[in-house]
Amino acid sequence: MADFVFAHLKEHWDEVADGLREGIAFGAVGSVGRGDAGPASDLDLVILHDGTTHTKEAVAELAQRLWYPIWDAGLELDYSTRTLTECRQVASKDLAAAAGLLDLHPVAGDEHLVQTARTHIYQDWRAAARKRLPDLLAASRARAERHGELAYLIEPHLKEARGGLRDFTSLTALSATWLTDRPHGAVDDAGAFLMDVRDALHLESGRAVNVLGRHLAPEVAQRLGYTDPDDLLAAIAEAGRTIAFALDTTERGARRSLERSGVGSRAFLARRRAAAPRHVPVATGLIDVDGELALAPAYRAEDDAVLPLRAAAAAATTGLTFTPTVLETLRRCPDLPVPWPEEARTALRDLLRASAHLVQVWEAVDLEGLVVRWLPEWEGVRNRPQRSPVHQYTVDRHMIEAVVIAGKHRRGTPRADLLLLALLFHDIGKRPGATDHSIDGAALIPRLAARIGLSRETAHDLELLVREHLTLAEFATTRDPEDPATVADLLAAVEGRAEMLEVLRALTEADAKAAGPKAWTAWRAQLVETLTVRARAALASESRRAGR
Repeated sequence: MADFVFAHLKEHWDEVADGLREGIAFGAVGSVGRGDAGPASDLDLVILHDGTTHTKEAVAELAQRLWYPIWDAGLELDYSTRTLTECRQVASKDLAAAAGLLDLHPVAGDEHLVQTARTHIYQDWRAAARKRLPDLLAASRARAERHGELAYLIEPHLKEARGGLRDFTSLTALSATWLTDRPHGAVDDAGAFLMDVRDALHLESGRAVNVLGRHLAPEVAQRLGYTDPDDLLAAIAEAGRTIAFALDTTERGARRSLERSGVGSRAFLARRRAAAPRHVPVATGLIDVDGELALAPAYRAEDDAVLPLRAAAAAATTGLTFTPTVLETLRRCPDLPVPWPEEARTALRDLLRASAHLVQVWEAVDLEGLVVRWLPEWEGVRNRPQRSPVHQYTVDRHMIEAVVIAGKHRRGTPRADLLLLALLFHDIGKRPGATDHSIDGAALIPRLAARIGLSRETAHDLELLVREHLTLAEFATTRDPEDPATVADLLAAVEGRAEMLEVLRALTEADAKAAGPKAWTAWRAQLVETLTVRARAALASESRRAGR
């Protein structure tokens, strides 16, 4: 398609420019220049001239002859006419224009002029790296605030949302600073997939729309080979997460490069002293290298099944970020034995307790495919969309958010580790074909508990909490919290145990808060607390009677 467009644009130039090739050129920028424009994308075109070979009047007349037939054909056109100096001036002031000019592609005319322009634009981009990096980061944050995160939207903006196509192209712009390289492989596949979705959306709508609306999702899904639109949304979520994580990693690499190049930095001082970088042991097989978690020298990851969980726990508890190489290495580790060894259970406990860094660490290991190796049942909820208006995240991310919320307040909760495990699995039953996700999820717990190696008592309590995780909220909001029958039924659900009542109370609040601001209102919180207080009083009264 790109070759088709370039060929016709060249024909058009030859017809109206009478073979002009000196001091003036015709080029494409943006998605057209990259060769990845969609079927209904705008044509982003530019006329470049040296400012001396041709008069301004002649260039303006040529532009009129070039642009009007394109408009007459009904095509959307974004155009400009600039000298080389003007290109550099615009690029120095306008971040979007500068990023678009990085993709400048010669179509016809003076190719040497286009190559000269590209050379200067890239040199200017690299020279202004310290200024460009904050601008790029600010632009990415502004898009995320305006359009949300691609992975968690029911009607995702494929281009502007966090993890969308705009962020995908930002990866190349970041690497063009020469501060850092950008990841490829899965990231490129994710970008290509989002372009496929965008193309299908353009074809179905007949317009250059980038928001996958609910009314078009079934047709777009069918065109792309999905029988269920939710499966398409799950695939989009995976792609969005992959691109967003890659952007975070690339941004972090660029920042570190700038920090290391500064006078007085540790790297600067190490170079002056001719000293080797310090390796600080963190855990078995893992070291801290300048704020990043890396594999210890000569350590054989292929012999250590617990290393991935140990690394995740170490990163979450220390705040260290993974080096890209250590994540690749963790994939080579063998699977955990069944049941897990004690060290693996301890690492999982430490990982879930680390609320400050749990989300980013879980994102890293999950995108590497490690979580589904630890917990195969996780595959059924990965990236699953939730069409309830109160939920702001996919099923898997919602459960992690709930763990984070509870982890921040776990000190006053009895059996806090059981609470975190229950929140990690409370919606594990929300998989395709589920009827009652609480019952379906509870049915998965015995298998999960056996794999992890939980005690019989813990497995029983975990299954109870998953099965009853909605009970307190449902009783409080659909029945009379003051009614003794409501209290009796709630106590029966927790087997008349005070500690399980308190764990369920904490689980209910964390679950609702993780869903979104609409799920935990002051009204709902008051009803839940009223019912809990009545249940506590009933248990205390029963205990006093038993004492007599």
